[in-house]
Amino acid sequence: MTNRMRNMVVSLLLLALAVGYLFWSYAYPPQSREVPALVAWLTIGLCLIDVIAHTGTPFGDRVAGIFSGRAHIEAEGDLRITREEWLSMLWMAISLVMILLAGILPAALLYVFGYMTIHGRLSPRLSACVAVGTTLFCWVVFEVLLKFDLYGGLFFED
Repeated sequence: MTNRMRNMVVSLLLLALAVGYLFWSYAYPPQSREVPALVAWLTIGLCLIDVIAHTGTPFGDRVAGIFSGRAHIEAEGDLRITREEWLSMLWMAISLVMILLAGILPAALLYVFGYMTIHGRLSPRLSACVAVGTTLFCWVVFEVLLKFDLYGGLFFED
């Protein structure tokens, strides 16, 4: 099985899980299912984009180019973890530690700024704008609109 097919199978399995999660969310009362249903619908949309990107068609390659950044061609059959994959896992580990210590909103701000500046090689000014915008969006959606108290972290929890 080629890498493209392996990735397609993973995308289809995630799509099936997201559809199952959507059906499961409708077992909850209407107000309780708002966030699970939203997550399911967003996951379904992202999985469909991923499936299209792995089709190998010109349109799929265009979609992959838009959402993937630069092309990453792997050697067939080489399943070793690359330096980039280790760095991606390190970013997630740092993110989890920041969430645990500082809370979701400060961690989101620092994570997005750091990732966009260091890994994305964007200017600190643009990275700061994106980080503030992302954090404000999360705050408005969860704290203001949904009235959901986000985790404050070990340092800032009441």
